Amino acid sequence: MSEFHHIPVLLNDVLSQLSPKPGQSYLDVTLGGAGHASEVASRIAPDGTIVGFDRDPDAQAAAQARLAPFGLQSVFIQASFMDLDEALRARGIPDRAAGGGFDLALADFGLSSHQIDEVSRGFSFQTEAPLDMRMSQAGETAAEFLARVSDTELADILYEYSDIRQSRALARKITERARAGTLQTTTQLAELCCGIMGYPRPGHPHPATRVFQAIRIAVNDEFGAIDAFLRDIPRWMKPGGRLCIISFHSGEDRRVKEAMNKWQNPCTCPPRLPVCVCHKVPLGHVIAKKPVEASPSELAENSRARSAKLRGFVFD
Repeated sequence: MSEFHHIPVLLNDVLSQLSPKPGQSYLDVTLGGAGHASEVASRIAPDGTIVGFDRDPDAQAAAQARLAPFGLQSVFIQASFMDLDEALRARGIPDRAAGGGFDLALADFGLSSHQIDEVSRGFSFQTEAPLDMRMSQAGETAAEFLARVSDTELADILYEYSDIRQSRALARKITERARAGTLQTTTQLAELCCGIMGYPRPGHPHPATRVFQAIRIAVNDEFGAIDAFLRDIPRWMKPGGRLCIISFHSGEDRRVKEAMNKWQNPCTCPPRLPVCVCHKVPLGHVIAKKPVEASPSELAENSRARSAKLRGFVFD
């Protein structure tokens, strides 16, 4: 295994929106290599607390080592943020209703540079590797998923998650090869994609890029995890608590935007009613109407920040 590395995206913008202060409590549900967390830790030290989630054991080990010098009271949880509520309660951490909760929270839905660059993880098709794509390094691999999924279901996944127009023809070929046992590596899948979608052209993304993205989302149930997180996170934020979320996919950002808008404007009354009768109370307010995106200078240093979008929310 190579050394865990990750360049935190939109770091200065995250710090600006979170505005961490000494003694605060911080929840990081996508800890990674602690790129964001280490900067927050330096600002909430020496009496702050941190709870960090990541389902990747490599990330957990790297993050713990990086955060150790700050001497913060820390809890590290190897789990998906899909299980946020259950995992926090299992460790006796009180929620807002019980007088607990967090001052600051961050979710970064992107892959880490380590996960992309570590060949054996199978997230990239630049080098031949097993068709894996598991963030947790446990459970069903991408190759196993493709061997059991129906071509109809896979076609829907390819179209819904990555807007692939050739989804049905591509899904039929992928499932046929996977069931025959002849689709086991990243390069085999990439070559299959090129045969149906066309070969790479200068200045254009590789045709397999969006296919890998859709399959990765499905293998890791990424949208299901995001929906569960957005459902549960409000009960874990203190009054005045600040939440930042970084997304990299239109499906992710749409979910975040809709959730924050609902938190801010929860009224379900028909527009024709002159006054609200549902009596639903806003949970807080969005920090900025439009998402923050990477600056040209950041993109020059880290091209993987290209599709990143940051949204923030302050809870009442």
